[in-house]
Amino acid sequence: MLLALGTTPFARTRIVAAGFPWPLLFEALFTLAAIGALVPLFQILSGNSDGRDGRFAEERIAVSGLPQPVVPALCESYGALAEPFLRQLLCSRAWHDERQATDTRASNGERQATDSRASYDERQTVERIPATLADANARTRAAFGAPVAAAKARVDELQSAQRDGLNDLLPASNAVAAVHADLQPFLQRFAIDPAFATAPLPLACAYGMLSASLAIPDRRGGDVAGIAARANALLLLGAAIDGDRRTPALANAAMLPDAPRTSRRACSGAQLADALGHAATIMADARHAAQESAKNAAMRALIAVAGWYWAAAMLLGLALLHLSRRRISSAAGVALSLATWAIAAWVAGVPWPFASDRAFVPARDAGLTLALPAAFAPAGNAAVTLGLPAPFVLGLLILAAIFAALALVTRHRYRSSAQTIATRVGYPGFVLATGLGWLVLIDLSANGNLGNRYLALYHQGHLWFAMLLLTVIAFVRQPLGRALAWTLSMIDGLAGNVGRRLGPLFGGMLASLFALVLIAAFAALLTNLRQVTSELGRLWLMIGASWFFFLRGTPIAERIARSGASWLSLVRYVMPLAFVVGVLVGAMLLTRDMGPLLVAGYAAGGFVAASAATWIHQRYGALRTATFAAITIFVGWIATVTFALFRLGAVDDVTAARLENLSAPLASANDQLALVTWFQHASPQTGYGLGAVPWCGYGGSIGCAGVPAQIQSDYTFTALVGAFGSPAAWAITIGCALWLHRLIRHHGRITAGEPRFVMIAGRMVNDEQALLSWLAVTWVVLSLCQLGVTVAGNLAVIPLTGVTFPFVSFGMTSLLVNVAMLALCLNVNVSKRAAR
Repeated sequence: MLLALGTTPFARTRIVAAGFPWPLLFEALFTLAAIGALVPLFQILSGNSDGRDGRFAEERIAVSGLPQPVVPALCESYGALAEPFLRQLLCSRAWHDERQATDTRASNGERQATDSRASYDERQTVERIPATLADANARTRAAFGAPVAAAKARVDELQSAQRDGLNDLLPASNAVAAVHADLQPFLQRFAIDPAFATAPLPLACAYGMLSASLAIPDRRGGDVAGIAARANALLLLGAAIDGDRRTPALANAAMLPDAPRTSRRACSGAQLADALGHAATIMADARHAAQESAKNAAMRALIAVAGWYWAAAMLLGLALLHLSRRRISSAAGVALSLATWAIAAWVAGVPWPFASDRAFVPARDAGLTLALPAAFAPAGNAAVTLGLPAPFVLGLLILAAIFAALALVTRHRYRSSAQTIATRVGYPGFVLATGLGWLVLIDLSANGNLGNRYLALYHQGHLWFAMLLLTVIAFVRQPLGRALAWTLSMIDGLAGNVGRRLGPLFGGMLASLFALVLIAAFAALLTNLRQVTSELGRLWLMIGASWFFFLRGTPIAERIARSGASWLSLVRYVMPLAFVVGVLVGAMLLTRDMGPLLVAGYAAGGFVAASAATWIHQRYGALRTATFAAITIFVGWIATVTFALFRLGAVDDVTAARLENLSAPLASANDQLALVTWFQHASPQTGYGLGAVPWCGYGGSIGCAGVPAQIQSDYTFTALVGAFGSPAAWAITIGCALWLHRLIRHHGRITAGEPRFVMIAGRMVNDEQALLSWLAVTWVVLSLCQLGVTVAGNLAVIPLTGVTFPFVSFGMTSLLVNVAMLALCLNVNVSKRAAR
């Protein structure tokens, strides 16, 4: 039987009826107060939707409607015929792996026959441009031709009105000149010759030359080199339309078919490889410009209504949290949460937060719209439209339907027991922190470093997904806790059995070897992914420390503490926690993630001190001695870690640079700390105010010499000082620390913190509350250490570490991990445990 659960007492749980839900009422009132306090601040920023220097201003002529990437489809048809190096670079890895798997399974004779048939069949279609490529080319011509046609129509309209005497001569002539002045840079930028083609000239030449080349009959009777040259050209033309910047180099290295001399003067003398390379460069610029135009439009819309979007999201989250505390099926709650946030994303046009390379994937497609009925449109205006839902919205709705069906099937078996709030200020504090963070990010986007101008747009997706994660975990909190307790019990039981069979010496050697394997695997898989490694390290420490303290309440743990010599007993007692901390330290050192290592190092001191105090209390029953020992160990640990940071930090290059920056900020090559210190001292006591903070000093926004570019993450405390003043920034920091403490203050009253069984709905199940409460405690300890390290770095007390201000800073990974842990500790079980 499991080590933890097999040695713990049984208890019965009885859900007690509650009176008027005063705590829920106060939670709702505090949430409304936080929303009411911050919405007016959003309105201050809403008046500058174009941003500083018009960074979000609408472009007068922009490209829209470019085709979706065509290379994947071309690879399916022609990838097998192209040269291997080109196929490997352009075609997807999934296609390549599937092809290799098929070839491996086939015998040599079957593979040769298959390749021969493929070459013959595909050779018939290589004699002309495929429909996929022709359609993409037509869409490209239409996308570039639409602005040109619109400008020509505007000129014709003005000139017609001028001839009819409807417009004055001089204003009409000026308007025509303005249209030409806007159109000419557009034509030059994208190399468009309207007399020849509406598409960029290199692309039109490449398409024409390839069409003419494929129209010449292949007289070589299926020559492999000739077929490969034609397939190469098709793939490269598709890559050029997709804007793949590797195309110029690939076109010069690949075999290409002979292109006949063209009779069109615009393309005379052009080579196919050069035309493909120039076309790819122009299309990459066009696609980037189209993406920027879409982001600018989204930012203008977001700045105008960000406050209302935020308020609506917080109220939706409050309603779903209230529902999660009722005795409903977890699957039904997950279905409701997924459907709610999918619809919310569609209505608000939230960008998908996991898009690669900062791509903009909104929740609704602006190119495909649904017209609202006149009865639902504002002021009866039936022209108001909403874009069709994006694939990720439809995916969430499908997933919601699956969970809803699961809830119907299991509605009588897996109902959660009733829950209540852990503290009245838990969710309101989260609302206040996220609101302040988004306010600062909107201001930084509109007025700060030009490279960070889309931070608020990205954070909209981060915050939306965080709310989705918060509510989903709130609904599955109890089954998730039970599953985690069962899994960790299995691991602990297995480790205990192995240790007893091998004995202390070989068991310790096996544990050390396993730790080294974990460290090596962590470093090998996650090197150069510091945002991921830091959060995984936090999760490892939180779960490991929680399980350690969870098991320290068992009778076996008490026997370990009271048996044997003192030092041997202490080593045996603390060994599991030492294993967790050792793996974390080794992994962070190998991945050179020093900022999270410092936070984890400080937090580990608290855990070690608490474990030693628990051992003293269980062995000797001396509460005061245990408390004094815990304080002494923790203070000594903090001093030792800080001393090691200053003495040994120079071993790492990044840490050495930051230590140099700390000791001599004005003489250091990195002047960020000097800028931050100056900015804090220069800020008024009440702050500059939102919309008036000189993030870039008083020069142009391109240089932005006022504050470091990463102020939204590393220097969030400084950003709060600039926006609201030093007293307000300290109030926010201290308030955040007090709020974190309030989140776990009452957890000790509803659980003894030890593993046990409880009776729920006639079934004996693991009691998840104790483990979840320990998770909440360890998360709060780590968050407090992170908060302290962040503020100390901003104040030049210790070197900057790159860690964020919890819930306020920009950063999706940190926000999601914090929100997940918050969801576990916001609710507690409503139960009354009867003594045996």
